[in-house]
Amino acid sequence: MSTKNFRKNKLLLAFMWFLQGTVVGFGAILPGISGGTLCAAFGMYQPLIETFSSLKSGIKKHGFMLSMFLLGVAAGFIGLSGLAAALLERHMVAATSVFVGFILGTFPELWKDAGTEGRNRNSYVSLIICFLLMLLLLFSFKTKFSLTIEPSLGAYLFCGVLWGLGIVIPGLGSSSLLLFFGLYQPMLEGIANLNMLVIIPMTIGILSCLLLFPKAVAAAYKKSYSAVSHGVIGIVAATVIMIVPYRVESLTQGITIVLCILGGAIVSFLLSNMCDRLSSQCEIKAD
Repeated sequence: MSTKNFRKNKLLLAFMWFLQGTVVGFGAILPGISGGTLCAAFGMYQPLIETFSSLKSGIKKHGFMLSMFLLGVAAGFIGLSGLAAALLERHMVAATSVFVGFILGTFPELWKDAGTEGRNRNSYVSLIICFLLMLLLLFSFKTKFSLTIEPSLGAYLFCGVLWGLGIVIPGLGSSSLLLFFGLYQPMLEGIANLNMLVIIPMTIGILSCLLLFPKAVAAAYKKSYSAVSHGVIGIVAATVIMIVPYRVESLTQGITIVLCILGGAIVSFLLSNMCDRLSSQCEIKAD
């Protein structure tokens, strides 16, 4: 591959990572959708965990990729929060269906990556147990209860902690929990208006979680990569089952849901494959 083509592929790959980050940042705002699940679906979960568990080696290994991805997350999370608010009012079912498709389209790549070091009995046991536990946890979140917390600096710090946990624990829908606590709408308005009294404490909360918890997750990956990777697949699968819009009010809405899921799956599958191909080409050139 010529140097010119290598640079072109590297630039295109950077754009793909940024685009994936934008999808993750935007999707994480929508209730029921986990930022950690989307990170896992796009293959960014393990690099994030590795980097935050060991900053020096992680940045050296994944620095460029994660910088582009996290820029995209910020763009989606902050820049598109106003769009998220509009979708919540008008097209929540369609938006959720698209993200269900995004996750489904990445399953082939997730399965392939999880089997990199082989599969054994523990791999399948981990997948089933994590699937059932996450299904039970998410089902419990569906029960009707509410606990209102008044908006404040401490409350927005709490929002950040929930977002951080939502990244470290795939399947944990931070937005859904914030709805229960009555903080979702004030948080969304604060982000859309670039209110630093909302954004700064949230950022502190997110970073605190990302610096405290990934070491344990990274150690688990190192000890049993296959079991942990298949466990993540189980968590992601349970999340998809719980966020699919099952209540269909009309034939038109049902067709819309199916088309949105198919469209999202096709886009994410093609995007995932393109990133994988470009990464392989760039690694070959670098070698």
